[in-house]
Amino acid sequence: MRVYPKTSSDFEGLDKLEPYVDRYNGIELQFFNENGNMAPFDFKSVVEKLLNRTPNIKEITIHPPLNLYEIECIISKDINIIKSQLKTMVKLSRKYNIKMNIVYHTLINFEAHKELTLSKIEKLLKIIEGENVTILLENLFMFFEKRCTVYEIANYFNHPNLKVCFDICHLHCRANINKQDVLEYAKEYLNPEYCKKYTYQVHFSYTANNDGYVDKSTHGIVHPNIEELEKDLKILHDYNMTNCNYITEVSEKNYLLREDQIRELIMLESVKN
Repeated sequence: MRVYPKTSSDFEGLDKLEPYVDRYNGIELQFFNENGNMAPFDFKSVVEKLLNRTPNIKEITIHPPLNLYEIECIISKDINIIKSQLKTMVKLSRKYNIKMNIVYHTLINFEAHKELTLSKIEKLLKIIEGENVTILLENLFMFFEKRCTVYEIANYFNHPNLKVCFDICHLHCRANINKQDVLEYAKEYLNPEYCKKYTYQVHFSYTANNDGYVDKSTHGIVHPNIEELEKDLKILHDYNMTNCNYITEVSEKNYLLREDQIRELIMLESVKN
């Protein structure tokens, strides 16, 4: 397990997180303030600014805007947007000798992907094949699927440059929506062999009050104590998601102080070994 902090594209609170960046040499950048809507966004200048500030970084994950940025949406609008993003990532990776990843969500199931996107994703993978760049598909929660779609896609390609970003909060949300115990739901939703083979990183946070989807304040927050944190770690352990990056994706009241994420990082470090 490698523990990476997360900050925004304008580096809110990065000064508070830098000890963890220096310790683990990795970070995720969330592009919160961009409009999204399937449009290009500038991450090259942000990455270069970050590397100028923290030159010891060896791995950067880009998380695109949240609004209308599912991979199928961008492919449908203009696949060249993603092609350009991947080519930029390859250039950054080569120039600075770093690992680059980019996260994409999806809102359609595997059967729909077979009809709409898989042949196009195959073309995207040719751009980054053999490069130190990875596409990470992240599981969401507000749509119907029997099995975790992103693992089904990863298994279909079985490609070293296509992996999964697994969000533990989204697993809890799905279980809560279905009014099931999360452990029972996980048995239906997750394939332990796929989880072991294709999970590259985990978005790690707490889901409160058996919710996470109605009251947004219960979604993606700091674990209240070590005991609750260890429960989520056990789920990840049971599904073989241990040898990967753990990103503390924690909502904050004050993003400049990053107090909750730091609490999460401290607790996670205390039990990770």
